[in-house]
Amino acid sequence: MAHRIHRPLPSASLTIDQQHPKSLFYQQKRQFPHSLVLMIIDIKKFQRINTLYGYAAGDEILRQVYAVLQKHRQKEEALFRLAEDQFLFFLHDETNEITLERLLVFDREIYQLHYQGQWLRLLLSFGIHRVQPGDEYQQALDYADNARRYEPDYSRYSSSYEFSSPAIQDPITQRAQIETWMHPALDKPEFVVFIQPKIRLNDGRIDGGEALIRWYHEGAQVPLHVFLPIFVQNTFIRKIDQFVFDQLCQCFTRWLDQGLPVVPISCNLSRPSFMDTEYLSEILTIFNRYALPQSLFEFELSEEIELNNEVTLLDSMQNIQKRGFSCSLDDFGSGYSSLSLLSSLPVSTIKLDRSFFNEPLNEKKQIVLRELLTILHGLGMQTVAEGVESQEYIDFLRTHGCDFVQGFYYSTPVPIPEFERMLIQQPFLHHEQSTRKDCNV
Repeated sequence: MAHRIHRPLPSASLTIDQQHPKSLFYQQKRQFPHSLVLMIIDIKKFQRINTLYGYAAGDEILRQVYAVLQKHRQKEEALFRLAEDQFLFFLHDETNEITLERLLVFDREIYQLHYQGQWLRLLLSFGIHRVQPGDEYQQALDYADNARRYEPDYSRYSSSYEFSSPAIQDPITQRAQIETWMHPALDKPEFVVFIQPKIRLNDGRIDGGEALIRWYHEGAQVPLHVFLPIFVQNTFIRKIDQFVFDQLCQCFTRWLDQGLPVVPISCNLSRPSFMDTEYLSEILTIFNRYALPQSLFEFELSEEIELNNEVTLLDSMQNIQKRGFSCSLDDFGSGYSSLSLLSSLPVSTIKLDRSFFNEPLNEKKQIVLRELLTILHGLGMQTVAEGVESQEYIDFLRTHGCDFVQGFYYSTPVPIPEFERMLIQQPFLHHEQSTRKDCNV
């Protein structure tokens, strides 16, 4: 493997007083408390220049870029080279409007640079942060760089800029906090498994459930929509998937030992877990610690996992089924569901997404649901309607043979002890019998 040694550009790392940017930052922060602005300037796709012209030419082009910026540096402002194709500018602008006017000048002149008669068409991304009294150097630098990366056009073939703001920084700060908390939270544990009942529509019996995760940090619940996308992105969700599965194993063991009612419980299989070839062996390692039948478990795969790669999807699902576990497809209808794919999927259950049921039942929706239920039953699959909250949908789904309902109409997700009580008492049996009688009057 080749390793290139990056040498600093002549004069490119110097400021007017040759100070380190960190020390100069604090000096200028005191001297210009209301007008100090940090601007990070990055040349997009600069590797293209090195590929086309060579590294020596790339260094020369960087000197040209530096010269343009240096030309527009005002008295007591400072310019640094942060990385190979990235510069840091300390500006003294009283308003964002002034900064933007200067930025557009930088961009226009750098875009017009030539090398050996060739128009380079260099595109830039700018991140700008107006320094606040409490800012530390690295914090201010991060704010500017986060703003640069946040801009929607950051990855497009055009120059782009963004000013830092709470709307940008708050989610980044929140993510950093979540990622600091998550490992200790799993050890304590602060995560708690809830179960949402699945109600059999023909008689109102609780005949299953779905295990869902909740997080309580220092007594307060962390919203699911806050932490779950972060866990999926950084793949910590794999640890959560394993934690939920282990909690279910403990739960089933206790129910069987105590002679309590037992029904199958499904647990979500996230995309990072599904795509990791080691995941199933990790699950089996947990499963083998308990003497439990596989029939008690069902893995729910989200429709978005890998429907665009049928071979990978089928191989993974068949591998799960070979181990004796059943699979269901979650969120069906939330994206680009493929009806043709259903005929080859090794799943026993299809869960209709809540988007089917979040608006009043009209004639077109009746047609879609009725035909979809007919197709799924024709394929020998059980159906679960998720997110149902109204009586009109309950009546319609029962009439047209939907097998289960999972939604607030019957129950929110509840802690395991509450689910145990519901399994014993079966509170919806009497309710459904009464409803059916009322319908026959």
